[in-house]
Amino acid sequence: MLKKKSSVLICIEGHKDKNLLVPTFIVKNLKNITLLLLAVIVTLAGSLLYMSYRQEKELNSRYEATLNQINQKNRQLSLKRVENERGILEAKKSFNKIDSTLAIINQKMKKRGLKTIALQNAGGPTEPDEENIDLLSEYYEEALKDLDNKLSSLPIGIPHHGRVTSKFGYRANPFTNRGREMHSGVDLKGNTGDPIKATASGKVTFSGYEGEYGNVVKIEHKNGYETRYAHLSKTKVKKGETVDAGKTVGLLGSTGRSTGPHLHYEILKDDKKINPEKYFKL
Repeated sequence: MLKKKSSVLICIEGHKDKNLLVPTFIVKNLKNITLLLLAVIVTLAGSLLYMSYRQEKELNSRYEATLNQINQKNRQLSLKRVENERGILEAKKSFNKIDSTLAIINQKMKKRGLKTIALQNAGGPTEPDEENIDLLSEYYEEALKDLDNKLSSLPIGIPHHGRVTSKFGYRANPFTNRGREMHSGVDLKGNTGDPIKATASGKVTFSGYEGEYGNVVKIEHKNGYETRYAHLSKTKVKKGETVDAGKTVGLLGSTGRSTGPHLHYEILKDDKKINPEKYFKL
């Protein structure tokens, strides 16, 4: 079919005419072949456009999915940030409670002439996780309350800021400077009328005049402790009254067996007199 050829004259202006031998089948079916070629070109172009559209759609789909993931992550981060901020606020509230309790304890310590305390390496984790921060703050708050209760009923600190003029133990008779006698407390020098403060919380078991003690106040505390404040010029509490540590229980004087204005201060543990100076400082 392609062996038969036809001569086709090609004329180009300005150039010599040329004869081109072309299969007769192509000459006879040139129109159809041209249409077929156009159809193939259109089909290929359509396929390319379709493939390009599919790829663009797939890319858009991936982009939207990625964008959704990013937005979801951002929402999660925002929620986490809000939760963290809320956690920080709750932690601050919790530790403010601890600071408040500690401030109350320190205020009481100052009233008793003692140094203030601070929580350092109290035994808990140094970096608690957020989930346990409330439990940790509750633990410290309860521990501080328990410490406050124990410190309040323990006769520590000084009832008066005067100088110790006579220590606990045996001493010479202060009136004759002869012989030897047991001094069952400590004497603190002062001026008549100086306030005398309780060194621990407790219940007043005696307030009045008692022989060599002169005007005396006796206070019973927890765990078998008792304190006595003697030679007062005046008592400021009554029997049966409950007093807090730091409360003024009387005024310094020189009543009873006394050589001059001073406070005679005693501490008893289970009815046994002990050296008060051991309790002046923590």
